[in-house]
Amino acid sequence: MTQEIRNVQQNLTVQLTQEVARLQAEKTRLMDDITKLQSQQQQMIGRQMQSVNQRQIAQQQMWSKQLAQVLASHLQEDLSQRLKEILAATERQAITGAAPPQSFAPAPTQSNYSDDAYRLLSGLDSTLNTTFKTLQQELSSYQSSLSQQLSRMHSLQQQGEVILETLVDRLISQLQEDATTINASAQNLVSQYQQRQGGQLQPPPVPPVAPPIAAPPQTAPTPAAPPAAADTEPNLFVTGFILVLLSSVTISFQNIVTRIILSKQTILGMVEIGGFISPSFNNSLLILAMRYSLVAPIMAFLIAPRIYPNTWRDIKQLWNPEKRGLLWTVVGSGFFLFISQCFIYIALGNAPTGVATAIFFIFPTVTVLLAWLVFGSRPSAILALAVATIYLGVFLTIPAERLSGGPGGGSFLLGAMTAAASGVTFAGYVILTQVSGMKKFHPAPYTVVNFTVTWVLAVLSLPLFPFKVAPENWGPLCGGAVVLFFTTLIGYVLNNFGIPMIGAALASVVSATGPALTSLMALFFINEKLGLYQWLGVALVTMWVLGISLENQNRKKRQTAPAGK
Repeated sequence: MTQEIRNVQQNLTVQLTQEVARLQAEKTRLMDDITKLQSQQQQMIGRQMQSVNQRQIAQQQMWSKQLAQVLASHLQEDLSQRLKEILAATERQAITGAAPPQSFAPAPTQSNYSDDAYRLLSGLDSTLNTTFKTLQQELSSYQSSLSQQLSRMHSLQQQGEVILETLVDRLISQLQEDATTINASAQNLVSQYQQRQGGQLQPPPVPPVAPPIAAPPQTAPTPAAPPAAADTEPNLFVTGFILVLLSSVTISFQNIVTRIILSKQTILGMVEIGGFISPSFNNSLLILAMRYSLVAPIMAFLIAPRIYPNTWRDIKQLWNPEKRGLLWTVVGSGFFLFISQCFIYIALGNAPTGVATAIFFIFPTVTVLLAWLVFGSRPSAILALAVATIYLGVFLTIPAERLSGGPGGGSFLLGAMTAAASGVTFAGYVILTQVSGMKKFHPAPYTVVNFTVTWVLAVLSLPLFPFKVAPENWGPLCGGAVVLFFTTLIGYVLNNFGIPMIGAALASVVSATGPALTSLMALFFINEKLGLYQWLGVALVTMWVLGISLENQNRKKRQTAPAGK
């Protein structure tokens, strides 16, 4: 089996290497084409300038020839007319035979010739002036036309450069996105083959089954390098299982810390501490604001970029018009997470930790129903039985004396109802998480946006819902918020390191033990005892949440089996 996995991995690596080489060759070819287009553009601009200069010189020569022809024609017409007049005067004198006196004849003839020459020169001067003025006007009009054409060519050149730069940027970004997609696909496929244990293929990631106060959606970070030998695979699986189990333990411990902050408890039967604030909606907003003021920046700037380097690039792309629907989906999931956490804080302050967690775990049943309505995923008979049994277990966790109005019944029922409301709203968060997963939005930026939305909503809601904290309780309250901050980050990091080792499906099964783990840890740390029926209800909820996780895993196997054959 290990050799087969290695052969498949080698074949996949060779195919991906060839695909990357092909993309690099395509990128080189596109860059060469762009260079050729730019050189052709420069050549065309040079040719256009040369043709414009040649046309301008030819036009000037043509104008000079036209001017010479006009002057010659005018001079020829004037000279011929003058010769005709002289010949006509000579003929008239010859016919009449009257010769003028020697002393008188030359004077009038010289005067007439001078007048005629003056008139001829005046006409020639006026003709030349008119011609030159016309030429000057035409030259001015041609000059303005050439200037307009040159400016237009310059603007076209700038537009062409901008278009080429845009084209180059788009090609480069497209090639980078294709390379990133191929690398991510390769990593996911290699991770799936690495995670094969006992002949079982690793299904795709599924939403977590963990209380909302700790766990964001499970992610599949970049897998580590494959083990050098086959005997290291069991150790890798055990390590991943321990990490995911520790993540669930951290989440359960976080629930207990929240219970201590909201209700006074005895720690390990020795120290009585807690009850720093009352379990109300106003104080839930205060805890959320304090906790996420620490969690959101650390997640956004330290943890998420290490898990997924393109976190901020994907977040910026949410503002593009074509991804506006995805933006509203992510923001809506953050809103549901915010409401769910407000309710679970009220529940943990009014009901036992194990009971509140068990009631909260009705969210897989609501998720099944919402998936049927939204995605058309009809639940099977086993899922229907699981849903009914989980609600039976939830009913068993509520003591009979609390239902009949016994002491503390009001606060207990408030805790039970708010825990159920938290589970319902968390189911909406899970459905929107699945929608964003269908749109190929990575869980790391998704978590950053969710945490930021929760923090912003909590901070903006504080002025609308005033809180009351005794001055002496501010210190312990801040310490509790810091503990919640560290448990959130530790649970998230352990979960993300453990999932690639054992797979998201098995991780969801481990996370489904939340009600039982929380009840056992509450019994150990704060001596929170449950009745027989309550333990039975917690067991039923835990068992059938595990059943839902296994059924979802088997359904994914059945759906992917035909595609893999």
